[in-house]
Amino acid sequence: MGYQDDYVMRTITDLVRAIARLALGKEDISYELSQNPEDDRGPEALYRRITAMAEAGDINGAENCLYEELDTDDTGYLEMGLAFYMFINQFSDEFLYGASYSREEVVDGINSLSAQFGISGFESFVDTTIL
Repeated sequence: MGYQDDYVMRTITDLVRAIARLALGKEDISYELSQNPEDDRGPEALYRRITAMAEAGDINGAENCLYEELDTDDTGYLEMGLAFYMFINQFSDEFLYGASYSREEVVDGINSLSAQFGISGFESFVDTTIL
């Protein structure tokens, strides 16, 4: 991984942290699931499903699933969605490319998710012209 890739990944992480501080009052996003999938409810069940889809290379399908089941009245879904984008941000550029996805789409997804919860103003936080 090159310096530029590492910089972009760190900047995306900083974007998520800034949104988490503003909207959730949290310094960091750390999404923990139970050991037993049968115990998952709401955002936890969705997170488990979409991260499995993303790991299998279906990031676009996972993202579609996220937006189809998003409950904008529950900030737990915002936290889960931000955790999802942090999860896919950890994939290599090669994996993202193979899944027909990009870091720019990670940034767009974070901003789109945030907008669903009435949060805006972060659209220029990550310079996507270097991607």
